[in-house]
Amino acid sequence: MYKNFTKKKEKNIMETIFCFFLLGNSLFLFLSFFSFIFHWKNDQSQINQLFDKDIVAENLIGKIGATLSHYFIHCGIGISSFFFPIFFFLIGLKILFRGILILNIYKFITYQFLFFSIWIPITFYLIFPNYGILSGVFGFEVGNFLISLFGKVGLGMIVLTIFLLYSVIILRHIKNTKKLKKEKEKNGKDNKGIFLKLFHNFKKKFFNYEKYEKKEYAIDHHPFFLNLKEKKRKIDIPILSSSLSIHEEKKEEKYLEKDNKKKILQILNYYQIGIDKIKCTIGPNITLYEIFPKVGVRISKIKNLENEIALNLSSLSIRIIAPIPGKGSIGIEVPNHPTTTVYMKNILYSEESFKKSTNMELPIALGKTVFNETFIVDLTKMPHLLIAGSTGQGKSVGLNSMIVFLLGKKNPEDIKFILIDPKKVELSIYKKISKSYFAMLPNSKEPIITNIYEVKNILNSLCKEMDKRYDLLEKSMVRNIKEYNIKYEKKYHFPYIILIIDEFADLSFSFQQKKIEIYITRLAQLSRAVGIHLIISTQRPSVDVITGLIKSNFTARIAFRVSSKIDSRTILDCTGAEQLIGKGDLLFSNKNELIRLQCPFIDLSDLQKIISFYGKNNLKKNEYFFLPYPDE
Repeated sequence: MYKNFTKKKEKNIMETIFCFFLLGNSLFLFLSFFSFIFHWKNDQSQINQLFDKDIVAENLIGKIGATLSHYFIHCGIGISSFFFPIFFFLIGLKILFRGILILNIYKFITYQFLFFSIWIPITFYLIFPNYGILSGVFGFEVGNFLISLFGKVGLGMIVLTIFLLYSVIILRHIKNTKKLKKEKEKNGKDNKGIFLKLFHNFKKKFFNYEKYEKKEYAIDHHPFFLNLKEKKRKIDIPILSSSLSIHEEKKEEKYLEKDNKKKILQILNYYQIGIDKIKCTIGPNITLYEIFPKVGVRISKIKNLENEIALNLSSLSIRIIAPIPGKGSIGIEVPNHPTTTVYMKNILYSEESFKKSTNMELPIALGKTVFNETFIVDLTKMPHLLIAGSTGQGKSVGLNSMIVFLLGKKNPEDIKFILIDPKKVELSIYKKISKSYFAMLPNSKEPIITNIYEVKNILNSLCKEMDKRYDLLEKSMVRNIKEYNIKYEKKYHFPYIILIIDEFADLSFSFQQKKIEIYITRLAQLSRAVGIHLIISTQRPSVDVITGLIKSNFTARIAFRVSSKIDSRTILDCTGAEQLIGKGDLLFSNKNELIRLQCPFIDLSDLQKIISFYGKNNLKKNEYFFLPYPDE
């Protein structure tokens, strides 16, 4: 790979040298020819004495310029020789700017050069036979021959006819090119900002050789979160297929927005509810209509019209936020038709997500808000996360997007995962990175816990690791893992440990349910300060699975679509999750704040590319992080 970079660099240097050689030659010939027109009579006698120092030529480029001009103009094609410096200059420009804008002109002038280099000498000999400098030897010989065949009048008619025919061909060509340009403009393919492209290519060609510098595929240079100062450099990254443009355009929403506004006003006016104005915000999957009611209107009156508004809008379900926190308005969330998929690639590559996650310890991208803003939270501040929702509503995809975002942001020595997957297939794809990113039991054979009987041991071992860290924090006289890592950065380093359980309901029905619940409750209560965080997912959000003891320690919760209001209250302590539209539509609750988001989608093939990238190209020490031995 680096050999290819070196070859490309050498090729670029050779092209640069050749380019400036042509540009220099074009200027040299032009000055020689221009000076020859005025001084050819004085310099012609001195051409044979080229190496005599006492004789000085009047040509601007000296004897060499006079000699070249003599052979090109006098012995060649006359005044048409000026096409040579123009031709060399255009070739130099074509190499310099890589053919942008110059390509069509370059071809056009090449054909002009071929035609006029023959036509001009013959025509000038016919009109000005006594001025040999205009026609050259070529025009003199060919003109004499043609005059002997056709005579002066006949040759004049032939020359004029050829010129007219050539002019007709050129005019047709110009018309066709104009038509093509108009068609391109209609199709949106017009070359706008062409001078910016020229400057970019010039800069890229001659002032950006550092892009071929050798660069290791270390995890410090993540493919998705390159330092803004290093964005000029290119490295090979996994090309994700499931992607749309970051700035996605909405086509039909504008028409639906106006129509829905009228319908909402119509139904509210029917029930004699005064409205000052309606403001609309189009999100990925829903459109938020903010209603500003007149003074004296009761909020409950609008909230009770939920079914009537849904019927009037022909919507499956709507959600009314009365009032919107921090605003003097009432929100009506209406599903979009069709919905827009939020792709993980657009979040990973966006500068917005990079800026938001820079100062976070464990950033997690949960998706996009109704305002099309990327929503990123810090897991260390939550400090644990509970995810619940019905089957097929996006829980596993959400977990994958969280893990991928953490992989892209943190080094292997900074973060370790413990994955518990009772279904055995949901998280098995992460085995490739287990050596770098996983925390394991010393005697464990499988990096991902799939056996329910081993769950108690891993949780017990994690509790012992927590107690061990607290002892070290006490001795070091620091309060949390962040302060400890700053104080003992060179000697010791504690990685963050994230425990992810994909299906908690399966563990709650095992014979060791009580012990598992005790361990999880203890970890949820104490582990935040020592850098151990829990992400628990379940598709059965019932009271016997998510007990009050667990809920009280998981203040941050995510609810995907559920089947009933009871399940929604179990997760969020309020209704609303039963009104979601599915396919990644979620409600995020943290510290009494409820936010509706669209979870990013990541395809299985893209996930495999990312995992393979971090599995193969990680050049750091690949060592397992072993937890303490569990109690028997």
